[in-house]
Amino acid sequence: MHTNQRWTDAENHEFRRLFSRYPRDFMLIAERMDKSYSQVRSHYYNIEKRERVMKATLHMTVAKQSVNQDQFSHNQLMKSEPPTYSLIVFEQIY
Repeated sequence: MHTNQRWTDAENHEFRRLFSRYPRDFMLIAERMDKSYSQVRSHYYNIEKRERVMKATLHMTVAKQSVNQDQFSHNQLMKSEPPTYSLIVFEQIY
């Protein structure tokens, strides 16, 4: 039996429910779900890996948006007109 078979949403929900009650007790979870130990363990590590990748992607996206916003602010600043000073200000300085 292959361990990389797709799990249904119901099976995934049941796995998460059992895992929250019995963390890392893959043998007990496998018995309750009528799956093999290796299927349950592989499913857990696949979920963990997928969530790590999603989290890293989210952080990269947020960081990229931040850089883009900083670049946009810099570009807007460079496009704006330089401040104008009246002669009165210069007369007061000298």
